[in-house]
Amino acid sequence: MREDFADVYISLKKKGLLVSVFTNATLVTDEHVRLFQEYPPRDIEVSVYGVTKETYERVTRRSGSFSGFRRGLDRLIESGIGVRLKAMALRSNISELPEIAAFCREKTKDSFRFDPFLHLRFDGDQARNREIESERLKPEEIVSLEQTDPDRFRSLREECEKLIVPEFAGIEDDRLFMCGAGEGSFVVSYDGLFRLCSSLWHPECLYSLKEGSLTDAWNRFVPMVRDMRSERKNFLEKCRVCPIINLCMWCPAHAYLETGEMDSPVEYFCKTAHARAEALKNAL
Repeated sequence: MREDFADVYISLKKKGLLVSVFTNATLVTDEHVRLFQEYPPRDIEVSVYGVTKETYERVTRRSGSFSGFRRGLDRLIESGIGVRLKAMALRSNISELPEIAAFCREKTKDSFRFDPFLHLRFDGDQARNREIESERLKPEEIVSLEQTDPDRFRSLREECEKLIVPEFAGIEDDRLFMCGAGEGSFVVSYDGLFRLCSSLWHPECLYSLKEGSLTDAWNRFVPMVRDMRSERKNFLEKCRVCPIINLCMWCPAHAYLETGEMDSPVEYFCKTAHARAEALKNAL
């Protein structure tokens, strides 16, 4: 969407960074393809909302978006540029997910993945958030969907011992960030905001590259954010000591989007984690 995308992209590449591009492909042009061929990205990840015009545009609510998606995706694939495909599992496309999975696995050699967790907006728009919540799947639907994907459920089952960690039940740690945010990667938004991950929008976790430097952001700001602590009893006694937290989508970034606080439990995530744990237990 930015007219200076090529300038920004090339600048990052020349700094020696490994750059990933997330796109829905609808605005990909021949010029973008030539740019990616000359300066290959680490990867390009394309979101697939549906494989029929009806389903795709039911999600995007934009007439002509499906043809734009197919045209852009074909440009990328035909150019030989490596592309990964993923889908959001939504109320509006759940009936088409098997076809979406088949489409994605046909188009790319990388494993197809779907994301069942539709997060709320960082701007807190209440009307749009109600729409998002209406598109979310129930915890039992998420688990059922994962069970119908052999590769996904096999991975969960094989990694069960690593995902369900009894030692967490006795851990005493008030740190907010126990994930990998900011450890090996970062995100730069369209307006120059540096963030440890794409979901992290808390005001205290935003760094403007217009006012500072990438060196300062990485060497000083990232460690400062990762050292943030919590004093919230409900969080420390519920989430931090939970033995199945690795089956849960809870993290400071997601908690902030849901509740406005980085250290608040989220009931929707909790119910989904326990539903996953129960399904894995029954499969063993």
